[in-house]
Amino acid sequence: MDADPFPATRRVTVDIYPIHHVSFPSQHLLAATFLRFQEHYESPKFAGKAFDWEEFMDWYAADRGAFTYLKDWTAFNIPSRMFAPFREGRFDPLTRKETWLLSLFEGVAEPFYVIGTCDSERDDLAHEIVRGLFAVFPDYGAAVRQCLAGHPLPGIRTALVNMGYGAHVLDDEVNAYLLTGLAKELGGIERRAVHRAGLALHALFGSRFGLNLRQRKHELSLSDRIHHHRYEPR
Repeated sequence: MDADPFPATRRVTVDIYPIHHVSFPSQHLLAATFLRFQEHYESPKFAGKAFDWEEFMDWYAADRGAFTYLKDWTAFNIPSRMFAPFREGRFDPLTRKETWLLSLFEGVAEPFYVIGTCDSERDDLAHEIVRGLFAVFPDYGAAVRQCLAGHPLPGIRTALVNMGYGAHVLDDEVNAYLLTGLAKELGGIERRAVHRAGLALHALFGSRFGLNLRQRKHELSLSDRIHHHRYEPR
């Protein structure tokens, strides 16, 4: 890969990215709001499908031994196109929380990206913003995929699948984890290869966005470049 794969005219020049962060007072409210949006996006079982709560709960409990979803996941992220089937009635009846989330983005120009975190888990935010950047800037996403083609990391990918990620989002997740910190389930896997891939991905991110995510001040600067909202049920 070239040292600087992005011509200056293609680097980010806007002050605010089309990424929207919604914060919640509790993990329960967060997960209950995002569950069907998120799993329609990246579930290994339900991605691209319409499903009701009971169907998902039965599958998740059978897979995990109990329905622990509302305790298992601390952050969420979806591209705006995931809202379309909910607005079209494919997921009716909607819960009040789902209806609220849809209403929050009525009239917002697409494409955009939505992130959800709870107040006790704000350390997840940088990871989710990186995923948003991968989605809303196609040239960056393509460059990440090209970079990872030279760093396949099969052990990390297998671990991510075992954690519950769909195969279609693995490049996205590998990039976000290597830039913002590995989950405990990924610790120690392919350590040298992960280090080399991380160096390449950090260089790519710095070239594209002018930030070094190893520095806390740059993480904070990244947060300042997105939109923020608060869960306020009507």
